[in-house]
Amino acid sequence: MRIRFEGGCHCGNLWYAFETSAGLEALGLRACMCSFCRAHGARNASDPNGTMRIDVRGVDRLVRYRFGLKTADFLLCASCGVYIGALLPDGEHGWFTVNVNTFCEPPPLDFPLQPVVYDSEDIGGRVDRRKTKWTPVASFRV
Repeated sequence: MRIRFEGGCHCGNLWYAFETSAGLEALGLRACMCSFCRAHGARNASDPNGTMRIDVRGVDRLVRYRFGLKTADFLLCASCGVYIGALLPDGEHGWFTVNVNTFCEPPPLDFPLQPVVYDSEDIGGRVDRRKTKWTPVASFRV
């Protein structure tokens, strides 16, 4: 059984389709406690058995922000400022965790959240966790 969530930024420049092998109740939502995710109010989900397809309509309006260990690109729209998720790049593909607040129909604000802190990870541990836990990117069109 596949479940499909569609979403993107406010102005439509960044769009995605997130296909999962289970519902959000089974996947769970995470609230990263880093300063970036807290400032954006991000609630993230991923599915290592799912797929992510990302479409960038105006590449000149795609912002890739890196901080901390600089292992992932946090994707934001330069026009509307919305953060859609983070990409661990690997060639033309990679792994993604999506900010569910950007779903066309986001889960309710009282949906259970698991706060997480990744401060103790080194680069290798962080990359390994993301490759294991995040969603494989099937296409990333810019």
